[in-house]
Amino acid sequence: MNDEPLLIIFARALHAGQVKTRLIPAFGADGALQIYRQLLWQTFAAAEAFPGEVQLWLDKPDAQLQQEAAARGWSSFLQEGEDLGERMAGALSQGLCHASRVLLIGSDCLLLDRPYFEQALDALGHTPVVFGASEDGGYVLLGSSRAAFWSSGRFRGVRFGGPHALQDSRACFAPEQTGVLAPLWDVDEPGDVARARSSGLLPSVTFS
Repeated sequence: MNDEPLLIIFARALHAGQVKTRLIPAFGADGALQIYRQLLWQTFAAAEAFPGEVQLWLDKPDAQLQQEAAARGWSSFLQEGEDLGERMAGALSQGLCHASRVLLIGSDCLLLDRPYFEQALDALGHTPVVFGASEDGGYVLLGSSRAAFWSSGRFRGVRFGGPHALQDSRACFAPEQTGVLAPLWDVDEPGDVARARSSGLLPSVTFS
């Protein structure tokens, strides 16, 4: 077992119309893709400060993203499972085969940074599962230090993508088995894009 922690980034392949779909009515498929690309690149920048190994897990093969990962010294894998819960459980289970602490993030939160990662890793010294909450009721980070927890059915029945995701996910464990970090916010809706731009976290882009 490696004492060095592991950060897993879950990402989607860069295909217009298949990423940030809730932004498409406001920005179009190409605009939503450009925003997603910005979010992903900033997630990569935050991950480069992680105090351990980093892996990129894609929903589909994407040569550009796999090359970006390789240039940073990261390994790439494909997500496996019928739904998000199975895919996350599988990635955590595999990661915990060789790392004692694993964090998993998406690519929608512009506020993730090394101090937040370190808070999550510290929390895993006290509880086997940690969630980084998001303001909308979901979560921006999931961490664990116990491989035995991650059966494929662990998150069965969780309502992902809505205001119940964190509550439902925590209910899959005993109360004393989970900890929750202070909430951040992520970019899912057009209003989140405006918030990110007004905060200087997301550059404005003119979409053709």
